[in-house]
Amino acid sequence: MMEFAYVNAATQELTCRRCGTPWKNVCACLTLDIECSDSTTRAASPVVRGIELIEMSTRSVDMDALFLYSESSLSQCSKSPKQPFLYSDSGLSPCKRRRDEPLMLPGCSLAFMLVLCAPKMAVSMAWSAQWAAFGPQLQTIFVAPWKVQLIQVIGPITGLLVAPAAGVLSDQCASAYGRRRPFIFGSVLATLLCWCLMSNSYAIGTACGDSSSNQVVTATILVACYLWMDVSVNVLQTTANLIIADFAGGRQVTGAAVGSVYSTLGSLCVSGYIWLFGAAQESLSGFFGMLMGVLLLTCVPVLLFAQEMPVVTTSTTSLLGRLHHASLGVYTGVRMLPQPLAVYSFVLLLLSYGYIAYNGAKGQYFGLHVYDGDARGADSCGTNCTAAQIQYRDGVNIAGGSTDTLFNAASLLYFFCLPYLVRWFGVRRLLLASTVPQTLLVVLAFSKVVALDVTIVVLCAVTQGTIFALQIPVIMHVIGYGEQDGLGLYAGAFNSANCLGQLLNFALSSALLHSRLQYGLPILLGGVLSIAALLVVYSRFHVRMKTF
Repeated sequence: MMEFAYVNAATQELTCRRCGTPWKNVCACLTLDIECSDSTTRAASPVVRGIELIEMSTRSVDMDALFLYSESSLSQCSKSPKQPFLYSDSGLSPCKRRRDEPLMLPGCSLAFMLVLCAPKMAVSMAWSAQWAAFGPQLQTIFVAPWKVQLIQVIGPITGLLVAPAAGVLSDQCASAYGRRRPFIFGSVLATLLCWCLMSNSYAIGTACGDSSSNQVVTATILVACYLWMDVSVNVLQTTANLIIADFAGGRQVTGAAVGSVYSTLGSLCVSGYIWLFGAAQESLSGFFGMLMGVLLLTCVPVLLFAQEMPVVTTSTTSLLGRLHHASLGVYTGVRMLPQPLAVYSFVLLLLSYGYIAYNGAKGQYFGLHVYDGDARGADSCGTNCTAAQIQYRDGVNIAGGSTDTLFNAASLLYFFCLPYLVRWFGVRRLLLASTVPQTLLVVLAFSKVVALDVTIVVLCAVTQGTIFALQIPVIMHVIGYGEQDGLGLYAGAFNSANCLGQLLNFALSSALLHSRLQYGLPILLGGVLSIAALLVVYSRFHVRMKTF
């Protein structure tokens, strides 16, 4: 049953209909955040304008219709004579702020947000480059597939450990240049040096005596650079996300959507380069030149113009103590996650595994399962390919060409709509609805209809776009806005959940391929886990967030 607060006609005081207590006593039923230096102004003014009904439930006050603004309060609150009692969110009128949403700081402009989110494009290109360039490089040196997979496991393990540590250290950073920019600068410099070394790995190996049959030096450089890049890019990714959250204020969803658009554009740049110039390993100098150019163009403006306020800290913990605390970030972050964030991270893990189960084997799935092709010798048969080999190559091209392009196009369109969808439907309903498309991976595991399969994969862009874009907005909604010590820790914990999903895929994929379904079974398991994620969201995720 709904209750209402109203202005008493006899006393002209704002009272609570539930308990009858005057506003000046701040009854338990009506708990509101009043921003006024004088506590006596909590009493309602004799001349009150624009008071509408305050809709209240037993849990919280729905302030969709509250706006207090009185003539007498102007003289009492002389420090801010034109400010209403209540803060607003994202530029909306205070009467539109819900009570179940935390107070928010004003966000930066959209133009500055476009500059601030640009490093996510470079981060996305770096991860895409690992699959497009570094993977084939490793395959040419380490012929055995298990060796290549063992090296590629470095990526998820590094993300599992490095991202929480980077988040904790940046939260505690008291540098005069701010909390995030020192880490962005260091990670950009380290990544540039890594790419310079990696692009010349073959030349260095040859100068050190490597031959076509013995490439020990080249292999050592590539493995070291693979680990080096995973560390530096994880640090860049974590702090780039955090600096967006620091400046976005109440516009967290908008900032996340803009950043996701940049990430998608980064993936398109890598695929576009390969489409125009061929495989990345065939023109390493040009490919790495493009990566380094984009990295500088996107990160340098943030380093120059994102002026952070230095954090004043009274901590006496030594550097070694802070490093020890940061090294335990993955454990501390998971253990200290508030219940809503723990549920979200578990859903992230399930959905991450669900999509990686398809994405990691998409070429083989389309080539072998859908097109019934033959992979043996299909990459070297030239003009003498059999019909089965041609079908396999067609399937691989469909998976990595038109399907990926449609996936990225759908992602771009969805990210433009994301802030409005969150505002209209709320994060819980949106997350629930957006999880449904990925549950169709169960159908994909058995289907051999190309049009249906491509449609299901493209619809998964909605699921992946939602769960990844809303990580920081949900964290900020739960822990509050402003300088929060837990932001980096919790953001790192979310990244660890994503990396754990990747590790599970590496661990299970080889065993699952020995079944009759072959590449269909990992996808089937991904669909089952996506259904489990849908049930978890429905039963356990109760965050009510409608911020823009």
